[in-house]
Amino acid sequence: MNETKFCINCGKEIPENATFCSFCGADQKTAATAETQTDGNTTTGKQSTPPEHDNMWTALKLGMKQTFTWSQRITRPQYWWLYLDLMLIALILTFTLGLKVYSFPAFAAHVNVLQAVLLLIYSALMCWISVMQFTAGARRLHDSNRSAHYLWFSLIPIVGPILIIVFMCQRSKPAGERFDRFASQPKPWTHKWWTWCLLVLFTLLYAGSVNIIARDNAVDSALTTTSNSDSTSDSDDSYADSDSYDDSDSDSTDTDSDTDSDTDSDTDSESDSSSDTDSITVGDDDIDISDQKTYNTSYSDSSWTGSTFKIDKVTVYKTDGAYTIGSGSDKRDFNGVVKVHMSIHAGRDISAYPTQAKLSTNDGQQVDADMDSDDFDGDLNSGTDTDGNLYFELSKLSSVKDITSIRLKWDASYDTDDYDDDNDFKTYDATLNLN
Repeated sequence: MNETKFCINCGKEIPENATFCSFCGADQKTAATAETQTDGNTTTGKQSTPPEHDNMWTALKLGMKQTFTWSQRITRPQYWWLYLDLMLIALILTFTLGLKVYSFPAFAAHVNVLQAVLLLIYSALMCWISVMQFTAGARRLHDSNRSAHYLWFSLIPIVGPILIIVFMCQRSKPAGERFDRFASQPKPWTHKWWTWCLLVLFTLLYAGSVNIIARDNAVDSALTTTSNSDSTSDSDDSYADSDSYDDSDSDSTDTDSDTDSDTDSDTDSESDSSSDTDSITVGDDDIDISDQKTYNTSYSDSSWTGSTFKIDKVTVYKTDGAYTIGSGSDKRDFNGVVKVHMSIHAGRDISAYPTQAKLSTNDGQQVDADMDSDDFDGDLNSGTDTDGNLYFELSKLSSVKDITSIRLKWDASYDTDDYDDDNDFKTYDATLNLN
């Protein structure tokens, strides 16, 4: 019976003494020369080393040695032992470093040096074992006489990963020797510059994605904490309100005569200051007020499209203590609030956005309108009348009398098909003296 071998290119069975493949025409001399050199090196050695028994340790050593090796083969036991090793390492890294790096971003408004170091270490190790697993999969496919291009099947949902698992579980085939022709590596991957460049690039990309996820987790956690604290404070306020209601009922007969005598003085002082128990509501938040001052203004602008924007009242509030707004890098404290009442009459179909206005004060502060301002702007049909309050939180306010003037800027526009119409957009700029 004639002896046979497998083509180094297509893997088809051909006669042992064939110099060219009868199926694809590939030259077989290269493989014969490499095989002869390998046999010669083995013969000249002092003593052949017996093959190691496949286990977790030998598979891990082989995987580390061949991290960036594509063209060789790896047997079925070696692959699955290595797979088990890498899964265990990934679990250990996740519980020791992963939970820490995913809980808080290393790169936000300020760089947390310790968190950044942990993030880079975690990302580098996870990228290393990922590359090791990927190249091992390619060599396992070679061992079953399949090209590494079969890994593209993993992109097919559900069916693709199942096919890959089936391929990885199949026995070795002698025809897979055709992938060994590129196996000669003059030096290990640790001595090649391009392998380190790839690892650094993968590490930075992985670290960036982890940092984004950690930032989102921190924002969600802050929002959850704020929501819980708000619900707790609302519950406490409801109990306090019920107690004060009971007290007011028991004392109502004693205070009726005092109420009549104090009505005038309370009315006069309402626009200048308030008692310690007053509060305002911005969105879902109740803000306690220690002092306030209200100003009547007469701003009116009808210069654009027959639409009229009026500001008739501005109130400056001093909060009872410091409050916090925003989350993450946008988190800040405030102890003052400016409320601006505005009304709009649309002379035509317009889009106006005073709730996105910027406010600047005479003491050098500039803030954006709070997102919880009244929803009275946007797309307005012709003839529409609407009004609402704009809220602006001030980071520093010693006294309500410190604010003597404010400047307000907002945008408005309308749709038009006339490219020569330069009047379709307007920025309003209103300066109000408070006195």
